[in-house]
Amino acid sequence: MTQPRCTSQCVEDMSDLIENCNPGGNKANKANEFKRILEKIESLENEVIALTEQLRTNASGASLQQRKRKRRERPSGKVWSSKRKPASISLQRVSSLDLLANVVLQVNGREEPQGLKPKAEELPNTLKYTENFSLKEVPNFAYSGDFGVFSSYAVLTPKGLEWIRSKSINCEEEIGHLGNWYSQFLQSKKSEILFPLPIALQPQPELAVFKALIQVFEKSRLHTMSFAFLDGIETLFKETLRGDAKSLKASSHIVLNVALALVCHFQQHSSKTPIEGVSNSVMETMHNLEALVEMEDNFISNALFYYHQVSVMPEGILTLQAMLALLAYTDFTGALHASYIMVTLAIRLAQDLGLHAEITYEGLDVAEDIRRRKMWGLCRYFDLKLSMILGRPPVVANYDTTTSFANCGTYLGLLAEVCAGTSAKPPTCEISFAKKLLHLVVKETGFDLYAGFHIFRLVRVASRVYSQLYAPSTTTNLKKHLASAQVLLAEMESFRLSLPDGMRPLGPVKEEVIADIIKVSNLPPTMTQVLIYSIHFLFYMNLMFIQKALFKTQVYLKENGDYKETPFYESVRTARQALSLVVDLFEPDMNGYFKPFQWTISMAFFEVFVYTLSKQQDLQEFEQDIQLMAHVQCDFFTHYDSIDAVVGPCAHAHRQNTLPSPNKLNNFKYMINVLRKTFCARFGRDVQLTSAQRECLQYNDSNVAATPGHGISSPSMNPFSGVDNMEFFGLDANMLGF
Repeated sequence: MTQPRCTSQCVEDMSDLIENCNPGGNKANKANEFKRILEKIESLENEVIALTEQLRTNASGASLQQRKRKRRERPSGKVWSSKRKPASISLQRVSSLDLLANVVLQVNGREEPQGLKPKAEELPNTLKYTENFSLKEVPNFAYSGDFGVFSSYAVLTPKGLEWIRSKSINCEEEIGHLGNWYSQFLQSKKSEILFPLPIALQPQPELAVFKALIQVFEKSRLHTMSFAFLDGIETLFKETLRGDAKSLKASSHIVLNVALALVCHFQQHSSKTPIEGVSNSVMETMHNLEALVEMEDNFISNALFYYHQVSVMPEGILTLQAMLALLAYTDFTGALHASYIMVTLAIRLAQDLGLHAEITYEGLDVAEDIRRRKMWGLCRYFDLKLSMILGRPPVVANYDTTTSFANCGTYLGLLAEVCAGTSAKPPTCEISFAKKLLHLVVKETGFDLYAGFHIFRLVRVASRVYSQLYAPSTTTNLKKHLASAQVLLAEMESFRLSLPDGMRPLGPVKEEVIADIIKVSNLPPTMTQVLIYSIHFLFYMNLMFIQKALFKTQVYLKENGDYKETPFYESVRTARQALSLVVDLFEPDMNGYFKPFQWTISMAFFEVFVYTLSKQQDLQEFEQDIQLMAHVQCDFFTHYDSIDAVVGPCAHAHRQNTLPSPNKLNNFKYMINVLRKTFCARFGRDVQLTSAQRECLQYNDSNVAATPGHGISSPSMNPFSGVDNMEFFGLDANMLGF
């Protein structure tokens, strides 16, 4: 076998170059000629490496006899090998819906889905699944791929509804309702009505109410939720109470208004912070839902008024802190996806301040060093969470930053190792010792820092999930892709075991363990639980994305003959765990804290729905999945949404958005009924549900979303209120005037 032309040509060029070197020339010419020689050598080396890699991959797919038959003789007597399809192919950007619709997952010999094209042996030189992905009856959402929570909503598009129709039985009514929602969604997107910019400041509450709000903020430790530093917030409160608010910078006004808006937001729910030393009228105001809603909206309107100023003329690190506080509000109210431009501005400002580079922290005192690293960590947190929601590349890649994050004096890192040691075989640490160390570390560092440490560990994993599994440049070698997914899977398991026993995801959350943590936490019980569940739901989101990528790679490798086991869609098991956690965590004091977790819960809901409808054949598991989804819909979402029934019509009118916001909970109701009817048709009996659940799943006139253009009243002063998590496109541009 002779060398390819590109390689032989490089050798000839090298020979000519060496022969033509003039030994009598000056030193400069010799240096230039030597440089050219080195460049040619490097080029030759690259060609040889590429050729070797191609030969190695080609050799793995065929036997020796096949390779001999594919050789052909040239007139010169030289033997050339024919071109072969490389084994390392680029993975198609397909959704999990495509995979579930076409791949028999765990049982061999079952009847194949209808509409499959010729079998594998009838499709030479191609993957049989690749052919199936192009079928019109199966949705192929190349726009969103399989990354991002948004990709789950593809089942509600016209192609997705056609797929539901092909898999379901007697569900035309539900498909019609879902189709109506999608039509209204598209019409609302075409609306040219923009959210109005706040052109004036809204009035502040009376001084007594203002003081009561400050008291609640300090007692509830809400600075942990607003990501603002307590000493700075207290200074702002003092200056405002002294009447010096006019001298504050615009960035400080944003932080102040966001802090008070968060107080109003959390006071609207069942978990109310007790207030002391106030009059009856103030107490009545602090427990009046309509008054709290109006104050919250006014505070956010004022924050946005100043935000538009600092987004054009930033005030340094104060502006970055203000933007992070405003992003915290959008996260806790479920509108983070509508703030992607704000996230981008915050990151660019942080980079301008040098927070992304380790060298900029040299010479800073300890307090300022910690403050800046925390801000950069929050920038990355919001960036990556938004990336996982929308399915878009993060603004900051791993190679864009050199900033490190210390393990808080090694206390938290040591505790993580000790907790992991309790699960080692044999154990290297006693559970009792790990429990004592946990109490000691949480008392020393504070539970907010403890939870933040673990949340940021998950953020770093999330960054690698995108860069190694979903970025277009990563899907070039199947085996490398599989190895990356397996490494991330092992890292997630190590993370899980590094948490205290009884607080680990994929296992039961033990009430006694949570109670012990609450006793030593520096936060109120509800805030402590919110941070614990934040760790769990972020873990489940990461794990589902890893398992989806792993499954897809295993399917391709199996068809190439490089993977022997039959792949199973493990993501559905994780989704069930996430929904079970929703059921377990429900209690009246927690019903106002669902929105930061809604993305993981929605993703899990769609995962279970798609798998159950397309591939579930076991009667018991089919029924259990429906019961779990009905439990989440009727016993959690309904209670969560019950606050709307309490707030009066005045508040509803005050909060009405200019864009109609269809109720996503009704879509979940329709999807559950699709499964119920299909189950009944397949197995000849109804799903066993409680009477309350059956009543909850019935339809009434209020379930149908308002027709666009009707029922729209004056726009809210708070554009983030009532933002439905189906409304993914263009909201930030409309709200914030860009």
